[in-house]
Amino acid sequence: MSTTVQIRLTPEAQRIAAGLKTMPVRMLTAIARGLDQANFLAVRNIQAKHLTGVGPFPVAEHRLGVRSTRLLGSVVPAPAVVTGQTVTSGIGSNVEYAAIHEFGGVIHRKPRAVTVRLKTDAHGNLVRQAGTAHLAIFARKDNKRVREVKATVGAHDINIPARAPFMTGIKEMKPTYAKEISAALLAAWKQN
Repeated sequence: MSTTVQIRLTPEAQRIAAGLKTMPVRMLTAIARGLDQANFLAVRNIQAKHLTGVGPFPVAEHRLGVRSTRLLGSVVPAPAVVTGQTVTSGIGSNVEYAAIHEFGGVIHRKPRAVTVRLKTDAHGNLVRQAGTAHLAIFARKDNKRVREVKATVGAHDINIPARAPFMTGIKEMKPTYAKEISAALLAAWKQN
C-alpha cells in the first residue's frame, strides 16, 4: 500500500517549473537529490517523534511505543527515481507489522487450543486476584508453583486502528520538502 503527498514548491521554483514544457534531465536529477535530502530528514523525524517512548499511546498521537527497536531501526527512504517527467520516492520499512500500524486493519484469529499456566500456593491451590476470588493469577515462566490448564480460545478479530506514524511524520516535514526540492531546482536552473 502507498499514499501520495503533494509538495508545494516555493513561488520562485513554481515559476521556473511552470515556464518549462518539459523539465530538463539535470533539473529532474536535482529534484531527486532534494527529495532524497528531505526524505533523510523525514526519516529522522519519524524515528524521533513517532516511533519512540513507552506506549501504548492514544491513536490520535500517531505514535508507537518501542518494544524491541526493530521497527525504529528499519525505517528507510527509497532513493528518488526519475521516470520521464516524474520523480518518485518513498519511506518505508520491511518489518511485517509496520503496514497494519500505518494503514490499520483487522487480524482474523482462528480458534486454537492453549495451555495456561496459573500460579499456585505451597499447597497447590490457585492464587486468586485480590478482591476477585473467581479470577486466578497467571504464572510467570520462572515460577515453580503452577497448575497448567488446557483451554480453547475461540475465533475472534483484532481491530488495529491506523496510527499512520510514517504519513504523519512526512506531512509534518512538508515545509522541509518544499525548501529542499525548491533549493535543488533553483540551483540547477542557475547552472543553465
